[in-house]
Amino acid sequence: MPKADSIRLRGVRQNNLKNFDLDIPLGRLVVVTGLSGSGKSSLVFETLHAEGQRRYVETFSSYTRQFLEMLDRPEVDSIENIRPSIAIEQSNTVKTSRSTVGTMTELCDYFKVWFCHVSQLIDPATGQPIEDDNPQSIWKKALAQWPGKSALVAFKLEKPAKLAWKDVLGPISGQGYTRLICEGKITRIDNFDTKTQTSTLYVIADKLAVEESSRSRFLEAATQALHFGQGELTLFSAEAEELETFSEGLHSPTTGERYKPARPGLFSFNSPIGACPHCRGFGRVIEIDYRLVIPDHNISIEDGAIRAFQGQVYSESLRDLVKRAKREGIRTNIPWRKMSDQEREWVMAGDPDYDYHEAEGSRKWYGVRRFFEWLESTTYKMHVRVFLSKFRAYTTCPSCHGSRLVPEALNWKWRNHTLPELYQLPVGDLLELMQKHAPKPVTKKSIQNRKRRDDPSSLALDAILTRLRYLNEVGLDYLTLDRASRTLSGGEVERVNLTTCLGTALVDTLFVLDEPSVGLHARDIDRLVTILRRLTDAGNTVVVVEHDEAVMRAADQIIEVGPEPGSRGGEIVFQGTPAAIEKRKTSLTGSYLSGRLDIPTRGKVREAKTTPKLSISGASKHNLSGLDVDIPLQRFVCLSGVSGSGKSTLLDNVIYQGLLAKRGKLAEDPAEIANISGDDALGEIVLVDQSPISKTPRSNPALYCEAWDDIRQLFARTEAARSAGLTTSHFSFNSGQGRCEHCQGLGYERIEMQFLADVFVPCPICEGARFKPEVLAIKHKDKSVADILG
Repeated sequence: MPKADSIRLRGVRQNNLKNFDLDIPLGRLVVVTGLSGSGKSSLVFETLHAEGQRRYVETFSSYTRQFLEMLDRPEVDSIENIRPSIAIEQSNTVKTSRSTVGTMTELCDYFKVWFCHVSQLIDPATGQPIEDDNPQSIWKKALAQWPGKSALVAFKLEKPAKLAWKDVLGPISGQGYTRLICEGKITRIDNFDTKTQTSTLYVIADKLAVEESSRSRFLEAATQALHFGQGELTLFSAEAEELETFSEGLHSPTTGERYKPARPGLFSFNSPIGACPHCRGFGRVIEIDYRLVIPDHNISIEDGAIRAFQGQVYSESLRDLVKRAKREGIRTNIPWRKMSDQEREWVMAGDPDYDYHEAEGSRKWYGVRRFFEWLESTTYKMHVRVFLSKFRAYTTCPSCHGSRLVPEALNWKWRNHTLPELYQLPVGDLLELMQKHAPKPVTKKSIQNRKRRDDPSSLALDAILTRLRYLNEVGLDYLTLDRASRTLSGGEVERVNLTTCLGTALVDTLFVLDEPSVGLHARDIDRLVTILRRLTDAGNTVVVVEHDEAVMRAADQIIEVGPEPGSRGGEIVFQGTPAAIEKRKTSLTGSYLSGRLDIPTRGKVREAKTTPKLSISGASKHNLSGLDVDIPLQRFVCLSGVSGSGKSTLLDNVIYQGLLAKRGKLAEDPAEIANISGDDALGEIVLVDQSPISKTPRSNPALYCEAWDDIRQLFARTEAARSAGLTTSHFSFNSGQGRCEHCQGLGYERIEMQFLADVFVPCPICEGARFKPEVLAIKHKDKSVADILG
């Protein structure tokens, strides 16, 4: 039987697709293009991917299949040679703050294994390494530092408070030890003055020359010294001069504090062992944000700079502040930003010797911070909790400073870097650093070395370098591994997921991608194409929904769906090579690729020099540092630049959240801005991004644009609805008596799976129509309310 060379689809009728046949070559890069709404997603995701996924789950157990077999099959006569499929879409569905680029790519899992093998514990008191010594390691260090010299192997002996030295030294003498060191002098135990006031002695276990012939004798003496010295051993010269102290187990020789050995869990912020107890591994805590307390630095205290002191309830605090500030010579009639640092600190902290228990009318100022501390003690009152919520925001955890890990984990370092510091490096810099210090690459010869193959740190390092290279190659070298996943754009999420798939080294798999070039600068498109080619070179088939010219020209085959959107689309307009589509005159895509059609540009650009401007100065966030920018108002302004240059930071953290913070509204993560001016003429501030417009599964475009209320009223006014006694509430799928009682108007059921994503299947009662039969019987122009929704 000849080997299959293509995926054969016959009679494809999904959504608006017009019952066509299609052969998609295996092991090739195929671009599906066409106008928006022409049927590209119906072909790629709802037909190809849906069937590939459905065939894959047929390999599961019968228990799992009893649920998955309820999934709808695509509207198609037959699909042959389909491969297991993975869909990498452009949406960012990650909402949890725990998820980072490192966890998405599994790099954090490899890093914690690698780091616990290669890092070294640094004593926070002295900055010196702390090592877990044993007799063998102590011997190697002694031989390297004092070869040929005579040395005394000794252990420390401390006298308990309630015992005399004669009671302590008796058992020691009984063990066969005869000499000790007291205050830098060697003496015999028999001659020792037991009435001395010293509390610490060193018992000599052996005297020997540090040379190879004494190795076994040294190891025996060191073993005894570590045993009686409770894990600690000290080497002295023959003249009783202390050379060095060694310790068994990890503990500081200066402070005596003991540390746990390095384990992967210690370096994981998702583990209770490694997560910072204050922020529980999130890196942020919700506390009073004084940027919300004093949102506008351009007005004075008397004019209301301190927003918390406005209103009838707490305006008394403003009067207290102004009255006591005059006595201290503090200027409250000038803008907050023009006040000196000492003046602002006095307003915030109050008098240092202020006492809560002083009588009312005290001449001392309690301070803004103490004001909020007092409010925090009365949060059992509802109105206090509501008031405080206006000034709370997520701030960096004061305990771990955003590192997410317990303090002990931060004492472990590699090349003077803690693990969170490695996570904070851009991927490009991190890759360069690790390649510089990494061992030689694995070769076929070294793979045969069983020790190398079984070494967990080496295996983890290989996986780390591989994934970092993939992130670098897809143009994400500017990201850091501690970047929260929920802050990534749709295109960045897609490319991160793409590197995860590359890291797993899958073969003979169908990958379907949704416009992976979105958000990429033209400079980085070639790197993306290289990654897609790597997938096909491994024997995979890559089908990409794409509009970018460079990706289309790099494809092995282009499939154009059209010719128009909606019901006038759903046909295969063209299938062939990029060179062939340029010659097809009936292809809209080919006309643009060949230059027969082009996009006209504005002949005259409107003047922007004389328009009002939004002026921002001293903006710092991520890679923006002290940025000054003037943005013309009443104009169409475009922010451009290479990937990672700071466009999203400027748009979101600086402009959008900066304006919200200035107006005293809750901003999740605004930039540090010295001054914003020119925003007086702006009314509402709206951010339009790629996040879903609603979080509830009941929401749809008709509800969002408030058209559904009119549609319900239209059906309720029909003669049939009046006769049946149906009102507008019967035509609501969110509430009322008209919705299907089984699915509560959702149109589907959610089945929770134990080890897989939840499965959504059509409601068996209403079959996805959402309403009861008597409501569906009401027609307007021969269409039911479910037909209108459809």
